[in-house]
Amino acid sequence: MYPREIRSSFQHTSVMHEFALYGQVAKDSHHQTLQQLAGFTRMQPVDTLEIHLVFKARQPAGLDKLPSGGGSQGVLQPEIQRYRNMLNASLYYVQLVGEVSPASAKSQKHGKSTDKDVVMSDETNEEAVTVQWSLEFKDTPDAGKQAVSTRLISRVPLNQGNLTEFLDHFGYDYVSRYLLVGSKFYDHDTTLHVHKILTLPPVSASAAITERSYLSNVSELKELDRSGSYLVQASIDVIDGNNQELKDRATRQLLNFQESLKAAFDLTPADRLALDTRLPSAVRRV
Repeated sequence: MYPREIRSSFQHTSVMHEFALYGQVAKDSHHQTLQQLAGFTRMQPVDTLEIHLVFKARQPAGLDKLPSGGGSQGVLQPEIQRYRNMLNASLYYVQLVGEVSPASAKSQKHGKSTDKDVVMSDETNEEAVTVQWSLEFKDTPDAGKQAVSTRLISRVPLNQGNLTEFLDHFGYDYVSRYLLVGSKFYDHDTTLHVHKILTLPPVSASAAITERSYLSNVSELKELDRSGSYLVQASIDVIDGNNQELKDRATRQLLNFQESLKAAFDLTPADRLALDTRLPSAVRRV
């Protein structure tokens, strides 16, 4: 039913728990922050450019045909109630994330997409922009007061095939897209990502992946945050989130980062609702 290349990608699914702290850096402090992080991590920043396509889950078909109970209908039978609860469960947004080759994405003026939607060539300098796509799911962070934000994440590499059609078969509709640009630093297991979000012109679902004219003028794209500030994410991915020793180690490591970098910026757990990727359940009555 689905292309072999896409189906085989699920053999390499990576399911982990993400431990993270978040901060914000003003536009005027951005350069100084990069210098501080370069000294702290003993490395130069790695430029990052990511295309994010947002998809939302469709409400399951047939939900309206199930009785809602109450009133003249009386109490629902347990079996019907179970099905209604299952179909009305929380639905999530997912994203297709395309990592653009930083070295080749500086000034593409005549990009042309291939059938496999992986490479764009530049006729002026024979460079190629390589985009590596992955399907990314992020759960809602754990509830309760936490020292760091913790949530389940999953990434599936997708190399070939019609990705939007693939997600449509799974019950997901394309919503929008945006560009994430920034710099990454690495220190042992911790990734520090200083980035901002740029808005992209709306396109149809069929053109969401292949249309990349904006790569020729990234500096002219509008910023989502008009103040020009940057987001900072310090994160550690743990393969076994049920291993208490690994959880404690990741938490301690992030809290050490928090203390060491407090002179530059504050790192705190994120607001749980701000990272909620669930769609609100629709209340329907027959």
